[in-house]
Amino acid sequence: MKSKIIFPASIILILFISGCVSNPFVKPTTQDDFRTGRQGILMEFLTNAPPSETYEDYPFQIGVMLKNTGAYDIKDGFVSFTIEEGYMELMNQNDEVVRFSLKGKSVSLPTGDQLVKIIKAKTKKIDEQSEKHDSTILANVCYKYQTKKDITTCIDTDIYNLKKMQKVCMVRDITLTPQGAPVAITKIESEMLPAEDDNLIKPAFKIYIKNVGNGEVIDKGKISDICSSEPLEHKELNIVDIKVMLSNEELECKPKPLKLKDDGDEVRCILEKGVPKDRATYTTPLTIELNYGYTYSISKKIMIKK
Repeated sequence: MKSKIIFPASIILILFISGCVSNPFVKPTTQDDFRTGRQGILMEFLTNAPPSETYEDYPFQIGVMLKNTGAYDIKDGFVSFTIEEGYMELMNQNDEVVRFSLKGKSVSLPTGDQLVKIIKAKTKKIDEQSEKHDSTILANVCYKYQTKKDITTCIDTDIYNLKKMQKVCMVRDITLTPQGAPVAITKIESEMLPAEDDNLIKPAFKIYIKNVGNGEVIDKGKISDICSSEPLEHKELNIVDIKVMLSNEELECKPKPLKLKDDGDEVRCILEKGVPKDRATYTTPLTIELNYGYTYSISKKIMIKK
């Protein structure tokens, strides 16, 4: 006769805690859980670097803290420092533009990465008739970033409701919160369009996009230019590259790239090859990926005294 083996509740609890048995009631953490918030890089001056007051012909430091609060890794960002050259100078001219890399929020790094950049500077002599001079130091950050959103969408092949069957889903509009990036997908409108071929329908989507961060969107190929004081043309501002996938099929999107307006804009994407009408209504993944450059500045006033 075989004997039964009974596991006490305490042993099962120990197995859960030690990780030997997964808890079926706890949803596993994924990268999508970290795609929240409306910023990429946050930047601030360090305390007393630069100081609020200093003396003429005297060394001081300029320091910034950079935090990647979004969900995308920055591999080649730039920080540039602008000073009033008549009253200050950088001790090393190579420090005018500094490169950096910062990992974004992820399962392995839930709060994102941060770093400190410090450069050395020096004040010059001020006018003989003046007892003090107020000068401004500017720090500008430029980086490539990405916004990504995965949703499940409904493909309704019965656009005229002629089939006598229960549908597994309904075509609907979706309103979204920011996705852990300064450029956000705010809304997705879905529509099933008739095709030239009566045996097909064409899934179409209107995707609304807005700059919700603290800076400006720029052409991702021009980030080094704007942080090196090169003049930036108007055509290089607010450029967003868009890629939209319906399951494994890339949609045709217009306009592409998108020239983003200040109050937001939209892009229309369609599956031109269509979907056969004889398929039952079904759900499928829709993935939206936005790639762009981003920049913003902070400033601090410093008083130079004799």
